[in-house]
Amino acid sequence: MKRLLIVLLIITLGLFPLGCNQDKQSALPDKMITIGIMPDVDSVPFLIAEKNGYYAKQGVQVKIIPFKSAKDRDSALQSGQLDGVVSDMVAVIFANAGGINLRMCSRTDGTIELMTGKGSGITSVNGLKGRSVGLSSNTVMEYSLDRMLEANQVQPSEVSKVAIPQLPTRFEMLQGGRVDAAIMVQPFSSLALKDGGMVLTSTDILANKCVTIAFTAESLSDNPEEIKAVMRAYNDAVVYLQTEPTESYLDYIIQAMGFPAEVKDIIKMPQYHQAELPEKRIFDDVMTWMADRQLVKTIYNYDDLINGEVLR
Repeated sequence: MKRLLIVLLIITLGLFPLGCNQDKQSALPDKMITIGIMPDVDSVPFLIAEKNGYYAKQGVQVKIIPFKSAKDRDSALQSGQLDGVVSDMVAVIFANAGGINLRMCSRTDGTIELMTGKGSGITSVNGLKGRSVGLSSNTVMEYSLDRMLEANQVQPSEVSKVAIPQLPTRFEMLQGGRVDAAIMVQPFSSLALKDGGMVLTSTDILANKCVTIAFTAESLSDNPEEIKAVMRAYNDAVVYLQTEPTESYLDYIIQAMGFPAEVKDIIKMPQYHQAELPEKRIFDDVMTWMADRQLVKTIYNYDDLINGEVLR
């Protein structure tokens, strides 16, 4: 009888941890968080988190949906297909004005660059007076251009703005000399440099980055723990990107993003940082720019459009 009791005790103790693990597994969130990304370096941590299994490690299911254009991304957001997006302050303000309640949860690390093309003869921002600049109108690209010009004592009205929404087309027009300069992002800015272009200034130089990670207010309310897990996985990916050599993951990123193969040896990856809220001073400036241009009727405060709870 004594031996039987010992055997039963061993079995009970052996099964108890298993039972605890099963309860823990069944308690993991099963909501799928969908995130829309663009083909840019700002979205890389989300892809690395997927590749390296960080979402599963944090106990959350995530579906990354790539988009070729901001218009398609925003249409998917409006139709309720997305919980979150890699976006920017201008687009977030437009979304809220249009009835999509988006909340900014973090800044990102990519940079926007003002570049001249080969043979333009332009070597400074001041040299852009009376010259053409390719951009996408009423977007973060135009906001960035205006602030770059003004920081160098050039009025936006002193340049000829040419609307070219698609980045590949903008790059081709810069390369072909059909515009004198253009607003570019990676990897197209590296391609333009390789072709003989020149960077005049950037949002890095101005310390004026306004690209963000944003989630819908509904998803933040309904799925706070899942989104916290997403952002922990994002931070895990940042640690990886900070410590691993670029060649360890670049082939994967080029394929996943659909970047041209020739960017492999020239693309400039940013220094990634842990998730943190966007800067209030930048948001306030973006809001002022949009209000001055009468792009929206409502004036939003910084606190109206942020959510820092998911970073805690």
